[in-house]
Amino acid sequence: MLIADDTGASREILAALLRHACPAITIREVRDGAEALVAWRQWLPRVTFLDIDMPGQDGLSVLEGIRATQPGAFIAMVSGHSSPDNVRKALAMGANGFVVKPYKPQRIIDVLERYRSLSGHKLMTGR
Repeated sequence: MLIADDTGASREILAALLRHACPAITIREVRDGAEALVAWRQWLPRVTFLDIDMPGQDGLSVLEGIRATQPGAFIAMVSGHSSPDNVRKALAMGANGFVVKPYKPQRIIDVLERYRSLSGHKLMTGR
């Protein structure tokens, strides 16, 4: 999995929730959109969590860049600014989910379940 978020605490919280739900997965963390695109192209993660608001290249432009080369990639957007416009725009651009900060464990599980239902790949243990 790939987590792209410019806030270290947000990355740590999300990574901890993901490790709890999916102990066998590898998680890569990056701090900005440019790093996210490079990391995504190198690792081709099964699931990517992109913060919308990052310096330089924002999450929506990263989403657009990934979709241009890999339309089927599973990408969930995250944001502390969950205006209806942000959510609609992200989903219209092809995001597979949207998670509002602060993170709630059930919402992360819902995103992982959506990945499983779309891909047929189970990431979580015990589910």
